[in-house]
Amino acid sequence: MIRFLIALFITAGIIAGFSLLVLANIPSFFYQTLVFLVFGTGLIYRYLYKLDKPDIFVQLYLLTMIVKFVAYGAYMLFVILEDRPHAGANVAFFMIVYFVFTILEIVFLYRKIMRQ
Repeated sequence: MIRFLIALFITAGIIAGFSLLVLANIPSFFYQTLVFLVFGTGLIYRYLYKLDKPDIFVQLYLLTMIVKFVAYGAYMLFVILEDRPHAGANVAFFMIVYFVFTILEIVFLYRKIMRQ
């Protein structure tokens, strides 16, 4: 669990540093999106990591995906309505970070499942 959190925070730091160095204008919801995705990914990973019922793991993983899509969809709707002129940059940044964190989560969950 600690390794995942360390990897998650390091990845978030790399994304933040790379974005601040490379992008001329960062998205208007840059920090909020990064914190929201780190918190959401960490919370869901913790829930799935503590699960001791391998027979229902797939069903619960799919349920967490649905919860993430609903919560993240609501967040994206809020961001788009709050800042229409920069909605494209905000959504693009969100999607890139979401995919990176989801891949990180899947890698760590796969390693945990393979050990069992």
